[in-house]
Amino acid sequence: FEVAGGGAPPGTVLAIGEYLSTLPGTPVKEPVFGLDAKWIPAELRAQAEISGFTVVDRASVLTTHLADVVRNHAGRLLGREDVKVLTDVVKRSHPVVVEELTPAQLSLGEVQRVLQALLDEHVGIRDLVRIFEALSLRARETKDPEHLVEGARGALGAAIMQPYISDGAINVISFEPQLEQRMLEALRPTDEGSVVAFDMETGQVVLSELARFMTEAENRNVTPVVVCAPQLRAAVRRMVQPSLGRMPVLSYRELSGSAQVRSVGVVTGRMATVSV
Repeated sequence: FEVAGGGAPPGTVLAIGEYLSTLPGTPVKEPVFGLDAKWIPAELRAQAEISGFTVVDRASVLTTHLADVVRNHAGRLLGREDVKVLTDVVKRSHPVVVEELTPAQLSLGEVQRVLQALLDEHVGIRDLVRIFEALSLRARETKDPEHLVEGARGALGAAIMQPYISDGAINVISFEPQLEQRMLEALRPTDEGSVVAFDMETGQVVLSELARFMTEAENRNVTPVVVCAPQLRAAVRRMVQPSLGRMPVLSYRELSGSAQVRSVGVVTGRMATVSV
């Protein structure tokens, strides 16, 4: 399958900045951040840099783009054969862990689905022993994919939080307790996983508040994460995915005392009503 495309013409470099119309070349969008850019003849690099443009060579653009594609599509890139190789590697050092998990409790496909879900949210899967042990325990209670994923996340704990720590603190956007309680009451199962069954107006109010806090934080060069009750985490992630896809969603259980928790916003969802 194809997850990205584009071209990098030979003999060119990528100029990024304002007033690109002053340069000859092919207008494009910079592939990682979507910035306005232009492929210009390589011999104009010095001139463009003097004029204040950021100039990147073809190899750097391709490498950065490839890394971003792999990071954002790692789940889809993880195939069944890859999972078989990973389980075989773990089995050499921890045979009982693998034997208790697959095929005893979960099929290889079910394990694949959990690992894909973790990767889709940029959660590392290096600690497969811990992940497999957590899945074995959770699979005794349920085979529901969402619950299996949350069980694995719970086992990884602080490792999930680590990438978002800056200067010893994690910057969080949370929900007002009354709103979070209404969200828990509005939680509904669907074929695609749990959802918060708010009416459209309420959902838009919540998303607008989240977007505002996210923008305000990013304007201060701060990367925020949303935190909520563990039972809500998957549903909140599903809620923000379409419009705020890059916003990480963690549960309170995934925070640890190793970092200061700094609030950058509390979502109130005023005038919220729940659809029953």
